[in-house]
Amino acid sequence: MRAPDAERSTDWRSVATEAAGFARRVGAVPVLVLLGVVGALVSAGFLAGVRHGTPAPIELPFAAGEAPPPVATTEPSLLQVHLAGAVRQPGLYQVAASYRVGDLIDAAGGLGAGADRAAVNLAERLRDGQQIYVPVVGEQPAGPTPGALGGGQIDVNTATAAQLTELPGIGPSLAAAIVAFRSEHGPFATLDALEQVPGIGPSKLSQLRSHATV
Repeated sequence: MRAPDAERSTDWRSVATEAAGFARRVGAVPVLVLLGVVGALVSAGFLAGVRHGTPAPIELPFAAGEAPPPVATTEPSLLQVHLAGAVRQPGLYQVAASYRVGDLIDAAGGLGAGADRAAVNLAERLRDGQQIYVPVVGEQPAGPTPGALGGGQIDVNTATAAQLTELPGIGPSLAAAIVAFRSEHGPFATLDALEQVPGIGPSKLSQLRSHATV
């Protein structure tokens, strides 16, 4: 049998023609077997192409930069505070969590007659359930003094001007300067920050260390 030409077309018509001529030479049965083998090979190639031609879809995870779900916060958005003493409208107030003592007093119509402004830290942040008491000038607070701590130390962030005069080297004018400074700039972060108050230097600060705290 002669070898097929390398340039010969491999479409089904050419295959059929070759098969007919080959059948006349070698008989029908061997030709049918050959056609079956060719068909099986073609089918296998087709199925392989289907199986490997289209990859299965891949499910991607969430993007790494995707924002996580919001976390619930337990901080209240409104505060209940009690304002008493020398103010125009004392009572129970519901205010925003961002309010400070000065904002609360403004909401109450301002300070009353004779109020001791230096005894109140207007820059102090409010807390839920807190009571703010504004004394009149010369009034002595009832009960435990809010600025005094165990061991006799005085908290310079909460003490009144009168309580600050109990510190060594602190007179009425310097006590008023401490209260005015913390009202404008907020509470002192450390005891050393007292040196920012005019009139308090390293020497006076050394006298205060064993008697004052923040």
